[in-house]
Amino acid sequence: MARFDEGFFTGKDGLRLYWMSEQPEQPRAHVVVVHGYGDHIGRYRTTFDALTAQGFAVHGFDYRGHGRADGRRGFCNTWPDYLDDLAGFWERVRREAGDRKIFVLAHSHGGLMTAHLLARHGLEGVSGIVLSAPYFKLAITPPALKVVAARTVGRVLPWMPVKSGLTPEHLSRDEAVQRAVRQDPLYNSLATPRWFIESTLAQGRVMTLASELRVPLFLLAGAEDGVASVDAGRLFFEAVGSKDKVYKVYPGMRHEPLNELGKEEVQRDISNWISAHL
Repeated sequence: MARFDEGFFTGKDGLRLYWMSEQPEQPRAHVVVVHGYGDHIGRYRTTFDALTAQGFAVHGFDYRGHGRADGRRGFCNTWPDYLDDLAGFWERVRREAGDRKIFVLAHSHGGLMTAHLLARHGLEGVSGIVLSAPYFKLAITPPALKVVAARTVGRVLPWMPVKSGLTPEHLSRDEAVQRAVRQDPLYNSLATPRWFIESTLAQGRVMTLASELRVPLFLLAGAEDGVASVDAGRLFFEAVGSKDKVYKVYPGMRHEPLNELGKEEVQRDISNWISAHL
């Protein structure tokens, strides 16, 4: 039976961040899960359970401004703040894993963080990455007026909360998932001008980083994703420098394949891919 643990650790700048893990007695490998924007790691318990059932130790954390972590909701001073949070957690898991292989499973905004940290020569010793609906570009083009407003307000009130426009229906067709999101006090439906500016700049740079990604990659997406551009994910995949890469789109699924109707197929594909790289 898998053992569940949770707690807090301190980020590079002293911010308190939350972590949780689920581990079988003799794990075959370790997997670090990185959640999306507005999201939190507690929403990935079914993914944790599915992977531990296959013998993997699974670890995840809430980065700044999310879930049980400290910090203004949906805010960062600079994009590298997120990368520092992930780098710090990675080193914690790496010490615990010892000589066992470690993989990353990153969703949406977490995928954007992962790509940037790899290009910064972080995630030392990673054996492969799984990117779920990576947030490399918005699926729709935001109104020009909204972008100008964000940049203007961002100079004066960079932390000001505004509605993100993301609804539970954007995430999944599963009505149970939609209800859970509406009732979840830790789920954040707000954004901030500074986050919007920093993440948009990070998206603009991510394609130039693709050729530097040399580790095994499995990139997956829902065909009906209305949040993260499926085409941008495909272009990134094609530009990735690694020759060991797999791409899959799941028909009918929306932004969160791991929380979709038919998620069992997604979980099985991820588990099989990791197993093939042990």
